[in-house]
Amino acid sequence: MPKASLLIAGAAGVALAPAFLAPGAGVPVRAPARAEEATRSVRDSTNAPFRMANVALPALGLLAAGRRAARSGTARAAEAAAAEPEPEVFDPRKEPGVTLPLMYFDPLGFAKEGDREGFYQLRAAELKHGRVAMIASVGCVMQHNIKFPGFEDVPAGIKAAITPPGTYGLLAIIALAGALELTIFKQDPEMDPGDFGDPAGFGQYYTEWKDRELNNCRMGMVSFLGIVVAELATGKDGVEQIWTPLGNLAAE
Repeated sequence: MPKASLLIAGAAGVALAPAFLAPGAGVPVRAPARAEEATRSVRDSTNAPFRMANVALPALGLLAAGRRAARSGTARAAEAAAAEPEPEVFDPRKEPGVTLPLMYFDPLGFAKEGDREGFYQLRAAELKHGRVAMIASVGCVMQHNIKFPGFEDVPAGIKAAITPPGTYGLLAIIALAGALELTIFKQDPEMDPGDFGDPAGFGQYYTEWKDRELNNCRMGMVSFLGIVVAELATGKDGVEQIWTPLGNLAAE
C-alpha cells in the first residue's frame, strides 16, 4: 500500500501545484504584444500591394508622360527636318561659262560635283590665265608695228623674249604682274573668282557678262597658243601670219 499512497500523493501535488504559484507566474507576459505584432504584420502584408500601387501608379504616369513628350519632341524634330530644304549640292554645270557650242566641257574631269572650293580655284586660274592670254595675243600683234624707245632692234614675235633688251622687259613685266597679284589683284575668297570690281561699269556681275568674259578668255588662250605654234613652225610673227597666204607658208 505504501507505493499506492505515494502515487496518489504525487498526482495530487501535480494537480494542486498551480494553486501555490504567485499571480501571473508561468504566464507569458509578451503574448499580447506578439499577437499585436502578428496582427500588424498580417495587416501590413494585406495593405502592402495598395501602398506599392500608390507609389507605382504616379511613377508610371510620369514615365508615360515622359515617353509621350519624347515622342512628341521626336515628331516635331522630324517635321522640322522634313520642312527644311536639304542643302543643295554644288554642281559645276550650273556655274557661268556653260555656253554653246561646247556647253559644259570638262573631258578630264577636273571639276568635281560637290567640290566648290576646288572649282573656285580652277575658275580663278582660268580667268587669270585667260586675261593674260588676251593681253599677250594683242601684244603679239601690236609689236609688229609698235616699238618702245630703246627696243627698236628687238625682233617681233616670241624672239623678243630672248633678245636683250626685250628679255629685261619680260622680266620687268613678270615682276610687275607678281606684285599686282599679291597686292591690288589679290583674290578675296569671299568674292567670286576673278572678281576685282567693275571700274568700267560693264555689268560684269551679270551672268551674261561672265559668260562673255570666260569665252573671250578661252579664245585668248587658244589664240596665243596658235600664234606661238605658228611662229615656231613658220618663223613669222602674228601679223605676218595673217597677211601671208596659206600657200606661201612653209615650215622652217
